[in-house]
Amino acid sequence: MQRKWLILTSVSLGSLMATLDGSIVNIALPVMGSDFRIDLTTVSWVVVAYLLVIGSLLLPFGRLGELLTFKRVYLTGFAIFTLASVCCGASPNIAALVAFRVVQGIGAAMIMAMGPAIVAHTFPAAERGRALGLNGVSVAIGLSLGPALGGILTQAATWRAIFLINAPIGLFAIIWAARILPAETPGKDQKFDVRGAALSGLSLFALLLALSEGQEWGWTGPVILGLVVAFVALGAAFIMTERRAAFPMIDLGLFRSRPFSAGLASVVVAFAGLFTATFLLPFFLEQGSGFSPIEAGLLLTPVPITMALVAPLSGIASDRLGPRWPASAGMAVMVLGLLSLTELPIHFAIPDLVWRLVLLGIGQGMFMSPNSSAVLGSVPRPRVGTASGTLAQMRVNGQALGIALSGAIVATRLPIHLADLSHGAPTSAIKAAALEGAIHDAFVVAALVCCVGIVTSLIRGSSRPGHGTAEAPLAATGPGAPGTAAAATATPPGPATPTPR
Repeated sequence: MQRKWLILTSVSLGSLMATLDGSIVNIALPVMGSDFRIDLTTVSWVVVAYLLVIGSLLLPFGRLGELLTFKRVYLTGFAIFTLASVCCGASPNIAALVAFRVVQGIGAAMIMAMGPAIVAHTFPAAERGRALGLNGVSVAIGLSLGPALGGILTQAATWRAIFLINAPIGLFAIIWAARILPAETPGKDQKFDVRGAALSGLSLFALLLALSEGQEWGWTGPVILGLVVAFVALGAAFIMTERRAAFPMIDLGLFRSRPFSAGLASVVVAFAGLFTATFLLPFFLEQGSGFSPIEAGLLLTPVPITMALVAPLSGIASDRLGPRWPASAGMAVMVLGLLSLTELPIHFAIPDLVWRLVLLGIGQGMFMSPNSSAVLGSVPRPRVGTASGTLAQMRVNGQALGIALSGAIVATRLPIHLADLSHGAPTSAIKAAALEGAIHDAFVVAALVCCVGIVTSLIRGSSRPGHGTAEAPLAATGPGAPGTAAAATATPPGPATPTPR
């Protein structure tokens, strides 16, 4: 086996662990709440804290990898993640558990930011889509395996086992990565933009916290409005800082590249649509159709399984045809999948649900690999770390946006459907029918959002297969230097959940 494929196994293992730990915890939250004698709102911070930290640090860690080498940041992230997992499993109370989840999120952000960058550096443009597609398999496995594995470990042992199992796997992953990842030369004569990193992290934290807790705290409440104002103010300060910085954390000139900016917009839209479905369907299946949590988790597995099967094929198609048409077709299939879910009744035959979820998984699988390849292939080689972190950041933003938007729609439409269906005290059947109508409304909106994604995917421009990342030298990235706005525009462009409340 060629060394590059061995390198891919290390990256895929990191993607699997980081994704798995985002999905494995949810099913154990009720047990944690019982052990610590706290309510669901409090224990949900075990999930929320992890995701907020990841979403706030992906951009800085992407840039840090360009300076310290991808291998060093990746190994450090794995070490932090593994050690924090052990501490999570040994937590004596909820405060300690949330604190260690914050530390674990720091490690996961390092892993997630570096993975695509390592793939882009390792594989030539003609094989990048295939490699990213294979790495997407590990992401899909993490999404599908998490709920089932979490339930098994919690029931057979204890909820602490879902964290402690990371220790032997993480130790092996660290040894394997240290052995197989190639040595790199750190970026010379460059400085880390501490001020830019702080402003970006704080602004994104404010945005993601507002999206995550808006339904719980009230969208028009003072806290949420204050977070929105903080996001706007800090974001504006970040842009002003980056314009003046000699060594900016992210080169704003990259956004003048259509493949880069359109690809990022597309990934936000795609993940907003996907997470609208994956967030609302458990409510539909459990509260509407009467399935148990484990049954609902199993019924949702067609989405990640289909993604795992389709992503490598779409990556190969992207290498041969260019990413524009496979990614755009994937967005169109997602629209069809979401629209088909609007016709799913509360009482359905299992095949009626499965084919709809398969359609959704096909669309996401078709989109994911070509779009990632287009984004990573549109930047100069010294900026692949920044592009990788930004791409991961947009996925997290899309997840948070999808959950917030769908939750707000259901909360708004549910009373209207109840009023239309009931003229007295609503029965359980009327409540289920009202929930069905409100969730269907959210799916319609998600489909319309994904229609915007078709447009953003198409306007990225045509791209030739095999036309990839510019081989710019690893040099200083001050104004006008290779890898900055001037170089980015001169180079021809080439082809990561909050708990339901």
